[in-house]
Amino acid sequence: MARPSTAHDAPRETRRSSPRTPSRNRGVQRFQALVDATEALLIEHNPEDIGLYQIAERAGVPPASVYHFFPTKEAGFIALAQRYLEWFQDSIYLPVKLAGLASWQDLMAADLRSAMTYYNSHPPALKLLYGGYGGVATKQADFLMMEGLARSLYRRYEATFHMPFIREPEKKLHLALNINDAVWSYSYVRHGEITEEYYEEALSACVAYCRLFLPERVELRDEIKDLAARGERAVLTPAPNSPITT
Repeated sequence: MARPSTAHDAPRETRRSSPRTPSRNRGVQRFQALVDATEALLIEHNPEDIGLYQIAERAGVPPASVYHFFPTKEAGFIALAQRYLEWFQDSIYLPVKLAGLASWQDLMAADLRSAMTYYNSHPPALKLLYGGYGGVATKQADFLMMEGLARSLYRRYEATFHMPFIREPEKKLHLALNINDAVWSYSYVRHGEITEEYYEEALSACVAYCRLFLPERVELRDEIKDLAARGERAVLTPAPNSPITT
């Protein structure tokens, strides 16, 4: 799979705006405090009204520490965006309530519902990922995250359903994620959040696209069907190196 260029090969402007991630414990703690401060400021202010000195003051650290980790305020926005993107990567390994799960459309609806709830409870995530304030580097990080998420989502569907053959399934799911984001970006610009109306619009658009390569009905795997019948919860996405249930 092709990947974007490394930080060393990235455009100079992107490198300047990238955060410097620490490796030592004290540095990690200070870095996280700065990310927390950036998040708190973004809840209260528009990104254009935030500067490095405000981040330092909110975090209670010397301004020199901010410059060490965040060469620009955009680097702070990128670090915060990466935190949100990591949540999405981790969330697919959380247990899912299976009651009522009968189709791939149901699973897609549940996943989008979970993502909408997370975004709406984290307004800075909406500003950075749908408001365009994170800049080019944030868009690159978002693209990479969705590329990896698409691979994990396909494993999620394979582990849950008897999936038919699909050519380039990860690419198709990546496109579905982009369709969803286009609708949610529209919702954010109009309403400052993802509304129920645009949740439904995005779900309809994603389902319609996926029907181009998925049949209307795909059988649940027996073990998932049994768990769903009992109303239990289960982790649907296998770990990256674990085999898919057959």
